[in-house]
Amino acid sequence: MKEKLIKELEFCLQLWEKQGHCEFGSYNKCEQCAAPYLLLKLISGEVLHGKEIKRLSLKDWKKKLEIIKKT
Repeated sequence: MKEKLIKELEFCLQLWEKQGHCEFGSYNKCEQCAAPYLLLKLISGEVLHGKEIKRLSLKDWKKKLEIIKKT
């Protein structure tokens, strides 16, 4: 299951890099989407939300993905 979620996060980040949006949620901009945050929570249990957390950039997400793939 974890591998499927990682592949979904990879797909999501690829669309972000190429298009800046996907067809989920009426073409919301990727930087405003909750999908990567939810996938991260399901994959690793890490929760990134609250007032003290700012949204991650594509570069930040790529770094997180590399860390996830190593574990």
